Amino acid sequence: TTSKVLHTNTGIIGTMGTGKTQFTKSLVTQLLWETKNNIGSQPIGILIFDYKGDYIKDDFVKATKAQVYTLDALPYNPLALDVHENALSKLPLHTASSIKETISTAYGLGNKQQQTLRDAIMNAYEERGIDKNDKSTWLRVAPTIADVCKGFLENENITQDSLYAALITLYEFEIFEPDATKTKSLFELLSDGVMVINLSGYDESVQNLVVAITLDLFYTQMQKTGHSKIEGDYRQLNKMILVDEADKFLS
Repeated sequence: TTSKVLHTNTGIIGTMGTGKTQFTKSLVTQLLWETKNNIGSQPIGILIFDYKGDYIKDDFVKATKAQVYTLDALPYNPLALDVHENALSKLPLHTASSIKETISTAYGLGNKQQQTLRDAIMNAYEERGIDKNDKSTWLRVAPTIADVCKGFLENENITQDSLYAALITLYEFEIFEPDATKTKSLFELLSDGVMVINLSGYDESVQNLVVAITLDLFYTQMQKTGHSKIEGDYRQLNKMILVDEADKFLS
């Protein structure tokens, strides 16, 4: 009820074996089953970052009809431009700076490496004919992370430093779909209910990088979508995020 607090932020904590995961699975399932009680009977899209593979088990997937994705050609493009009437000016530059900051934080990049990364992203936009100052070009097919990595790795003068390590990982594992025409918006993928991104088995830096990039994209599309409806004391739930083992990411 919004008479208490407007947001729906929730933390679930407890020591090992106390039932955190089972409780969370039950909570998510009941939210989906009870959408008839949401304002306007609005279906809820729930994005789950699964660090340990707890949310890919048959009982949960069957109960929620969850779509499970591994870190192999994830079908959304972090460099896609969400163009709308309130979009920032020089939107490609803002998007490039956001991705640059996220990758830099995950891999501890220095100032020079950050500038090199931002230039590589902007070059990828320019290769697609997207001009930061010309809004009419923003609707063209955006480059992908693979395009950025490929352009960077083709440079004869690159050094095998932490920036190289970050981009070669993204490129070789093909974590994000390399073909932009095969991608959808994250919110479109979430319109079907539960979307689980299975992070288990990957290096922690890769896990956290995927979560951070995806959260940036979620935030951008959330701003584009606008505020959810409020009816009396109650607020409609549209999209929710669950970060399993959140302490790993928050640290």
